[in-house]
Amino acid sequence: MRDFDRYFYQKRTDVQRQRAAIEQVLKGGPSTVSRIAEATGMPSSLVVWNLMGMLRWGVVDVAGEEEHELVYTLKEV
Repeated sequence: MRDFDRYFYQKRTDVQRQRAAIEQVLKGGPSTVSRIAEATGMPSSLVVWNLMGMLRWGVVDVAGEEEHELVYTLKEV
């Protein structure tokens, strides 16, 4: 529950920065949580939290699976 509280009650500007960083990685092509976390320097749990929100709002899609991880891509407009 601590992760939920920590991530849920973040400042809006922090969330926007995190999602912009994830989008920047995904602009380079489909990617997994591990690769996004490595590229952004964010913990994997924070990447997952943001990706779930981005899925909910139609920003990203699941493109497949690679080595037991989902592969995410930016949703085409």
